[in-house]
Amino acid sequence: MPHKIQAARLHAALEAWRITEQRLDRRGSAGTLPRTERDALALVLAAEQTDEPMTPSTLAATLGFSTPAVSNLLHRLQDAGLITCTPDPADGRRKIVTTTETGRDACDTVTSAPHVRKFLMGVPAEQAEAVSAFLDELSSVIASQQASAPVSAR
Repeated sequence: MPHKIQAARLHAALEAWRITEQRLDRRGSAGTLPRTERDALALVLAAEQTDEPMTPSTLAATLGFSTPAVSNLLHRLQDAGLITCTPDPADGRRKIVTTTETGRDACDTVTSAPHVRKFLMGVPAEQAEAVSAFLDELSSVIASQQASAPVSAR
């Protein structure tokens, strides 16, 4: 397939995914958490599912927020009973963020995560690695082009 056509197909697939995500967001937003809280909760849950520890600094970097903004965000999520922040057993200066059962339920309700997880479990490992690498690289390219000043959480 010529490179231009391949790039156009990738762009079309990404655009279709973006539209689908917006549709899910609109459907899930009625009476649920604000977008920033949902994004943070989903990232914490994803880290748990890959056995990667989620720290406030990792969350700040991933969301593109300042450390104080993420601190406020984590306090809101903790006050709502959706996450816990505990000292890292390997480094007591660091905190590990994890979801509570209530947080996992909220994430499942908002994103239809069980259906997505079921689909993802059926993706062959090689294909999953290729897609993950592609999305990671795309995220890096986009992040490097964005303004360096972090956005504040709402």
